[in-house]
Formats: sequence, C-alpha cells, structure tokens
Amino acid sequence: MLDFFKKKTEETPLSETAVETPRDFTNSIGMEFLYIDGGEFTMGRNPQYNEGGDVESPAHSVKLSGFWISKYPVTQEQYFKLTRVNPSYFKNDKVEEESSRRHPVEQVSWFDAKAFVELLNRYEGKTRFYALPTESQWEYAVKAGGNTRFTFGDSEAMLDDYAIYEYSSNGRTAVVDSKTPNRLGIYGLLGNVWEWCEDDFFANYNNAPSDGSPRIGGAEGESFKVRRGGSYKTGYLCLRSAFRGYSRPDLTANDIGFRLVINGDPLK
Repeated sequence: MLDFFKKKTEETPLSETAVETPRDFTNSIGMEFLYIDGGEFTMGRNPQYNEGGDVESPAHSVKLSGFWISKYPVTQEQYFKLTRVNPSYFKNDKVEEESSRRHPVEQVSWFDAKAFVELLNRYEGKTRFYALPTESQWEYAVKAGGNTRFTFGDSEAMLDDYAIYEYSSNGRTAVVDSKTPNRLGIYGLLGNVWEWCEDDFFANYNNAPSDGSPRIGGAEGESFKVRRGGSYKTGYLCLRSAFRGYSRPDLTANDIGFRLVINGDPLK
C-alpha cells in the first residue's frame, strides 16, 4: 500500500497529497473499521499558529505502526448489543430521530469504555485486540498526513461541514454520520462527543513516547485520562487537531463517548 502518511513538506498543501482508500473490516456487532498505514508525523501544536500553549508542547516526532480505527464513535446500538444497557442521555424522546441507535453512546466513564473493550475482546475470543486509541494514534488519524489546525485544513469557516459543536448542534448529539468524514473516511473526529484515549494526562509532552504507545504512570498522570475531539457543547478551539482535554476516569457526562482501534489484523 502507498504510505500516504509520509511527512509532507511545508509547501505541499494537504489537499494535494495522495490518498489511498484504506482497507475496511466490520466486526461481529457491526462496528466498521478502516486501516490506517503506519508512518511518522509531528504531534503537538503547530508553531505557525499562536494557540495551544505548553499543554500541546513540545511538538515532537512520533512514528507509529499501522492500525485499524473505528469509522464512527461507538453507537448506542453497539454498546447495548454487548452490555444490554444504554446509559446515554440523548436517546428516545430526547432526540428528534425516530430511533437513537445511531447516536454516539455517552455518559460512559473511561472505566466503562475499558470494560466495553474487555467485554468485546472476550466476546470475540481475542486478547488485547480491541483497545482505546492512544493519544498519538488519535492525533495521527485526525491530522491525516498533514499538520493543519483541523482535520480538513486551517480555516474554521468549514467547521459546520465537519463538526457537531456549539454553533451547529442544537444543544444535543447527532447521528454519527451526519457530517463530512475526514479525507481518510473517518467520521465524528470533531465534536459530537469527546473521545476517551488510553493515556494518562500529563501537562506537556516532555518525555512522551515516540512510538505511538500510550503514556501511562507516574504521579502526575495518576488522576486524569485524556479525551480528544471536543463535543456538541464546545467552541471551535476545542476542535483543533492538537487540542487536549482531560477528566477523571470515573467522570460520566452526556458529551463524552469513545471509539476503538484494533492493534492486530482482523483479516487473518
């Protein structure tokens, strides 16, 4: 496969880079995954823009192996199929749609998301196959081979096409495919619901892994977990590719959900 994640020069616009359609896979409960080629990218704030501060610094190079990422955030239907519960606030009469099944599941803590991962692995007879994305995997997917402010480019003028956020949400979540996907075909990376990552939260990237692995442990990282992507409640600055949110792992809120990655080959 072509490695469309090789570093691009500053002079190469994102829109002109080659894109190959990733492979796809659908699992036993209907979750769709896309394969993302491995490669190297710059993680953290782009110094071209005066935003982000220390929490997104220092910008550093990360080299990842290829992985699979779910095309959408985990939906209420998928979560219910496995757990037989739906903790979401925005369901049934709280949304306009006849059915809330295609809305993202929310009001799940990091612990809940991890329990779902473990249950799915057991259900399909796997070991450490499904996982929450690491913070670097998540940012790698959203940057999609570039280093732009948003997954589609630099201008917030296009956000209404890509994101469910404070100016386009009507104060609630929306179906997971209601906006335009990024150029890799991944939906919902911006807004709708925050997405839990595997990593502990640290106040900067000093000593962060350079191989795509999660950053875990240490006194600073014990209390909070990373969440990414913004939500239907947030302003546009939270939707930037490098923006980092964090919460206690036991927090539940109606604007926090998750998506999964596969760190193996489901086609074997």
